[in-house]
Order: sequence, then structure tokens, then C-alpha cells
Amino acid sequence: MLLPGTQMHIITFLFICIETVILLYLVIYRMARPDDKSTFLNIILILLLILYNVTGGFLPDPNIPGSYYVQLSIAYATGFITPCYFPYYVFNAFSLQKMRFHAYKGVILFLVIPYLIFVLLFVVSGNLDVAKNLLIIPVLYAVWVIVTLTGAVKFKYQNNFKTKAAKEEVAVLFLSLTPWVGLPVIDYFNFGQAVEATTTNTGFLLLLALQLKQHITQVKAEHQRLIDSEDQLLKWNEQLQEEVRKRTQELENLTREERLAQNCKLYSFTTREIEIVILVYKGYSHKQIAEMLFIAERTVAKHVQNIFEKAQVSNRLELSRKLDMA
Repeated sequence: MLLPGTQMHIITFLFICIETVILLYLVIYRMARPDDKSTFLNIILILLLILYNVTGGFLPDPNIPGSYYVQLSIAYATGFITPCYFPYYVFNAFSLQKMRFHAYKGVILFLVIPYLIFVLLFVVSGNLDVAKNLLIIPVLYAVWVIVTLTGAVKFKYQNNFKTKAAKEEVAVLFLSLTPWVGLPVIDYFNFGQAVEATTTNTGFLLLLALQLKQHITQVKAEHQRLIDSEDQLLKWNEQLQEEVRKRTQELENLTREERLAQNCKLYSFTTREIEIVILVYKGYSHKQIAEMLFIAERTVAKHVQNIFEKAQVSNRLELSRKLDMA
């Protein structure tokens, strides 16, 4: 079933609508997080899929301006360009370092150059079936990419495919290669636009879904680490404040006792009297002081009386004030 007045199948149109919504979401997300490289990679992927669907759906059409050769060349161009992006995408989005050659050189040698030869053969011969024979090159190259992809995933997970993440990534990456391998075959045997659009878009959308899932998992993990760091920082801050308070109190006590001991020398207190003065200053009773110094309570009272006479005070409060001010 085609859209009225066009060559585009309704399935192709539905994929364009879905991908347009995804594109709008990714653009908004990119604006919120401009430093997110993976979102930029996803935007390029969606744009290529939309471009592929639009050109493949509308072209060639005799009602559209432009020669048949130009329209068909444009339609096939997007069919070659979209697979070109696959190695670069998985190299960066999934950190598959073993895909570097294909990401930067392989696609040029085995996709871009064959496309130029394809267009040349098509224009010279005027026969699309002759040019289609070159589609074997992308198919064979896809097999090579599959082999390299296997090694790249093994290298990433250190030959350990027991984890859920490893199994999931391997499955989706290979499914995403299905349109690359299948597209030339579908086109060569003219299986139709609906089959072509479904195969191509499903594979690459699965790839996008996996990348988005991994990205969301990473963002959640980063958010949780941030929360844990904030909690830890809060605890450290509370501990630091408590430690500062204790140290400050110790310094204040030490300074007060040093000042007290220094002032005691002004009144010629004996060593025992200085000990008692300090305890009196801290608020201990005669009985408590006696127990602490292992002497009789009346002895403490006698010492306190002598201290009052030397300092010329009549009670504890006056003694404390005088020793603070001395």
C-alpha cells in the first residue's frame, strides 16, 4: 500500500514518523546536555535512517524533477552511506577499539569507492542490473566486518560472554548487521520496499535501543555515584565540624588552664594550692577534690582558706573572676 501520489510504501512512512519523534527527543536531550557525545552519534544515525527512508521511498519518481539516473543514484547513495556509518558508530558508541580500521578506512575502500563505480557503470551502461553486480562487494565486506566485530567484542569483554551485558551486546550488534548484509540481497532480487524498509530500520533501531539502554544505565550509575559522594561528603563535613569543635574546645581549655596556672604564680600559691585552685575553678566541691587528691576534706578546706587569703577574695566566684582578670 502506497501513500497517495507517491512511490512510498506506508511501512516506510511509519518508520519515518517513528524516527522523527526519536530525533526530536534526541535533539532536546542534546540541548540539555551538549557535552554528551553518544547523543550526537545517535542523532546522526537517526538522520541517516530518515534520509534513507525518504530517498528510498520517493525515488525514483517520474513526477519529481530530475533525471531517472540522478534520482536512482541518490536513492542508492543513502543505501551505501547508512552502512558506512555503522563501523564508526559501534567504534565510538560501544568502545569497540578493534573496529578502528573499518570506522575510518574500510568503509571508504569497500563502500564509498564501490558506490562511485556503481554509479559510473549505471550511467555508462544504462542498465541497472549490470551495476547491481557490484553489490556483492558490500555483502562480502559485511562478512569481514562481522569477523572483526566478533574479535572486537571478545577483546572488550576479555573473552567472557557469560555476563548479561556481553550476551545482549553481541546479539544486538549482530542483528544490526542484518540490514547491511540483507539490503543488497533484497535489492538485487527486488523483494520490495516494504521488506527493505522493515529489515533495514529494525536492525538499526535495535542498535540504537541497545546504545540508549547502556547510556541510561551509565547515567543512572553516575547519578547514584553522585548521590553517594554527596552523602559521604556530608558525613565528612559533619565529622570535620565535630572534630573542629572538639579541637577548639581543647585549645580553649588548654589556654584557660595555662592562663590560670600563670596567674596562680602572681599569688605565690604552692604546688598543692595550684592543684586545688584548678579544681575549684572547674567547679568541684571540697569533697570531690578530697577524693581526687586523696586527702581529707578539712585539709582541702584549709587550703582553700589560705588561697582566699592570698588572693584577697571571700568566695569561689571572686576567686575565678580574679584569676581570669589577673
